[in-house]
Formats: sequence, C-alpha cells, structure tokens
Amino acid sequence: NIDITNIEAPKEMTIVLDERALNFDFDKSVVKPQYFEMLNNLKDFIEQNNYELTIEGHTDSVGSNQYNIGLSRRRAEAVKAKLIEFGLPEDRIVGIEAKGEEYPVATNETPEGRLQNRRVEFRLVQR
Repeated sequence: NIDITNIEAPKEMTIVLDERALNFDFDKSVVKPQYFEMLNNLKDFIEQNNYELTIEGHTDSVGSNQYNIGLSRRRAEAVKAKLIEFGLPEDRIVGIEAKGEEYPVATNETPEGRLQNRRVEFRLVQR
C-alpha cells in the first residue's frame, strides 16, 4: 500500500500505480477490493489539496491495439467509478485517456513485465 497522506502537494504531478499498488488481472477491468483503501486515501488527498485529475488506463501488449485501447479505457472508467463511489465529486475527474499498450513501463516479454504494464496512472493538477 502507498501512503500518500504525508506527501507535500505540488501544483502538478503524475501518480503511477503499478503491480505494487493497483493492478488488473489479464483481460479484466475490475478494481479488486484489496485496492479500495488506497483509492479512498487517494480521493482524500485529491480533495484536501484541491486537485483535478485525468485517469490513464494502460495494458500489456497481448491482443490487438484496438482491443487494448478499449480495455485500457474500461480500466480507467472502473477506477473513476470507484473514486466517485467513495465520494470524489465527478467534476474533479476532468479526463479519461485510453493509452492501450503504447507506453509500457516494463518489458512485455515476461509475465512480470506484462503485469507492470496493466496499470492506471493519474495526472493531478491543482485547481
């Protein structure tokens, strides 16, 4: 779990959630219950520091690019829905971006690397 409660709030930042924080099963877009507390903490951080955010969904390279664009969008939308469910005002989420497999953070040649690429990133900007 990532402790984001004691982070000084810059004007703009990107938060990368990888396999150590929030990952998705292969070909799935369901946010697992084990990540709910972390997302709730993120929601609090966004509200306390007056941020707006864009959610980016990413995938590994398995499947067609077109399919992965859709899957990455579903992942970002699932995280958006969970943040709203936890009480984040919808107007704080200013964008959803589907990146598909275009921006890997690890190799797609290994299962571990593919897991790291099945991620969500947040871009936060103070209002």
